[in-house]
Amino acid sequence: MHSSVIHPIFSNLTGNGRVWIFTANRKLNPEEQLYVRAKFDVFCRDWSAHGSMLKAQFEILFDQLLVLGADEDVEPASGCAIDRSTAIFQAIEQELHLDLFNRLNLFFKNGEEWIMIPMHQLMDAYQKKLISDSTIFFDNSINSLHDFRTRWEVPLSESWLATKIKS
Repeated sequence: MHSSVIHPIFSNLTGNGRVWIFTANRKLNPEEQLYVRAKFDVFCRDWSAHGSMLKAQFEILFDQLLVLGADEDVEPASGCAIDRSTAIFQAIEQELHLDLFNRLNLFFKNGEEWIMIPMHQLMDAYQKKLISDSTIFFDNSINSLHDFRTRWEVPLSESWLATKIKS
């Protein structure tokens, strides 16, 4: 069995954490990244649930993945708090003309290259050898910090996508 990468980000979030991962349909340029980080710095500092502050962190990975984590051992994220996080992602999506909510945009690392492949192009990419069984797949469907740390990056052959390719 493949030993998954333990992610060093969100090191100050522990326990029963949640994570929200959004794949942008394109890489963010440095100015856009500064803008998004500034918005999330304020958001994370002010984010609360039922009047209690949430312990949260935000990261942009590989210039294309927007990841928000919350430590639910400190305070659980309520429905209203989650709605506020969704709203900031929606605002960024509109302001920067991104497609963040398309869960069919799949993200891979092949060698030193990071690539986004729409689900409908998965078989074609596999047949053309753009991706293979050993290509690292980032499973952005996960929602817990534990899963993020232990099984977010897996070889394609060990992911839920393997059944899509083999069928």
